[in-house]
Amino acid sequence: MSRTKKMSDSDLLEIAFDVIAREGFTSFTFEQVGKAVKLSPAALVKRFKTKKQLALLARNQKWERNIGEIESQKFKELEGLNGIFDFLTVIANSVNSKRLNEHVIWLGTEAGNPRSRKKVAAYFETTRNVFQKLLKEAIERGELSKKIDPKPFSKTLEALVQGAIFQFAFLDERDIEFHLKVHFKTVLAPYILKEVT
Repeated sequence: MSRTKKMSDSDLLEIAFDVIAREGFTSFTFEQVGKAVKLSPAALVKRFKTKKQLALLARNQKWERNIGEIESQKFKELEGLNGIFDFLTVIANSVNSKRLNEHVIWLGTEAGNPRSRKKVAAYFETTRNVFQKLLKEAIERGELSKKIDPKPFSKTLEALVQGAIFQFAFLDERDIEFHLKVHFKTVLAPYILKEVT
């Protein structure tokens, strides 16, 4: 009888993250993840010890992949004001969850973890860099007013993303992308010189 190939931690964590995002960082079970990856709950416990450890590793891998995707050629092709709103679509897709409120609460409990803080800081810095690039382009194209200083304004936009996600997590709404874009349109409205699609 041939043995089945052992699933790598990376592949397992990718599938586990989808389950965790759907079920919640504290509500998911080893049984649900096991069913998705075709392993027994006992095998998962042996490999990852606790649900918290599994969730932390899955989330950290997801952040690393998101950062890699943001820095990829795909995101270098985003341009100007349209690019800012296209980037919000990407952000919305990366955080969309039926239990976002539970994820936000869980993330708050992880704020004291040095590895988590480091990954979050890298993710935020990358996000700010993308916004800064897009703001500069929008100003150069005459889409936004020159009154905007891209570096500090990119920090404002990145903070707005985090605040809007936190707010959304506790609202009875279902469309995180729409929620983010409404906030951005409000903040950018006084500076928009040329409407774009």
